[in-house]
Amino acid sequence: MKKEGFRIPSVSYFDFIAKRRKKENLAVIFLLLILLSISLFFVFRWASVNQAPSKNAEDRINRTIYPTKFLNYNSTKDIIGFLPSWSIAKRTSVDTANFSQIIYFGVGVNEDGELVQYDENGISVAEWTYFNSSYFTKIRAEARENGTKILLAIKSFDNTTIDKIISNENATKNLIRQLVNLINKYNLDGINIDFEYITDADIEFPTSKYLNGFLEEISQNLKKENPEIIISIDVNATAVLTDNAFNMTRIGRAVDQVIIMAYDYRQQNSIFAGPVAPLYGEQNEHSIWESVHALNGRVDSQKIILAVPLYGYEWQTVTESNKSSVIPQSGALATYKRVKEILKERDDVKKHWDNVAKSPWLSFSQYGEIRQIYYEDEKSITEKIKFAKERALGGIAFWALGYEGDDQEIFDIVKKEIKNK
Repeated sequence: MKKEGFRIPSVSYFDFIAKRRKKENLAVIFLLLILLSISLFFVFRWASVNQAPSKNAEDRINRTIYPTKFLNYNSTKDIIGFLPSWSIAKRTSVDTANFSQIIYFGVGVNEDGELVQYDENGISVAEWTYFNSSYFTKIRAEARENGTKILLAIKSFDNTTIDKIISNENATKNLIRQLVNLINKYNLDGINIDFEYITDADIEFPTSKYLNGFLEEISQNLKKENPEIIISIDVNATAVLTDNAFNMTRIGRAVDQVIIMAYDYRQQNSIFAGPVAPLYGEQNEHSIWESVHALNGRVDSQKIILAVPLYGYEWQTVTESNKSSVIPQSGALATYKRVKEILKERDDVKKHWDNVAKSPWLSFSQYGEIRQIYYEDEKSITEKIKFAKERALGGIAFWALGYEGDDQEIFDIVKKEIKNK
């Protein structure tokens, strides 16, 4: 039966349609297989390029950073003490039970990646001598008994030297080889990297290109020997505000701990007196809050260690007012020990509190001159610990052991505050 204007298709027509659709399906499947093959090719090519060992300096610039194993910290709990060689020379008393880490500061590195152990006459340099001294050996033994980790800081303060160490593959390999031997020989728990790069606005920053690859090579090679080795790096507090010299995102992925040197916001050559480690600042003033806030989303908070000073600065000032202009070249270091002695010996000292910076300061007259000292005390350090805990930072560090003198009370306060929930 058929209706007018409508023709029933023949069987051969249906066969033709079926065959055509089958061919179309096969073509689609074939095309998908081609696209899949191309995708897999580029995936494996990308993996091989990014995981292959670096062949030259340019490879080291763009290599992929693989995040270090996350340290299982549940809260702010690390207490780290930097122990400089000159404090060992003075046989500074150190209660290792007060710290989770002690970092010996430090051994220099030359542009060939050689640890500086001897001078040109073959005589042991001071830093290496005190690292091998019987007194530091005793401190290391006590640290083991107390479960305190011992790290060695390697250091350089010269831009050219730093750039040569981190951009030259042979220098990097040489340094890694020496560090592996040193860790095994002295049973060290980690390496702290203190490459303090001068970041003036008018200079180029080769370091920003090579540092990431350098840190990854250090981390991967040392952890290959011992996965529990700690790799930390010290970074200037204001340098973290931009990625001009240091790419903090990549650095934070390459190391276990980023130690912010949260001090020297004012220095002895500053033209105005003021807090050395201000927690907060007035308008247009840098502060610890600003430095830590700048790392949000760039470095995991549990990897951030807030290093605070056991010192301040003393200036001759024009007036007694807060943040007065200073007399040029009058600035000098004022250790925690010195401030304690002044407060004990003098009854004419006026104590003040900067409620913005959360820092104390003193004013007094000496030989007819107005003197001001901005420093850190139990109250200001407690404020910084609270700040670190509020932001779930990994811990607190102190620069430098020995500046506190014989007063260990400050560390008792620190331990108590760290443990407070």
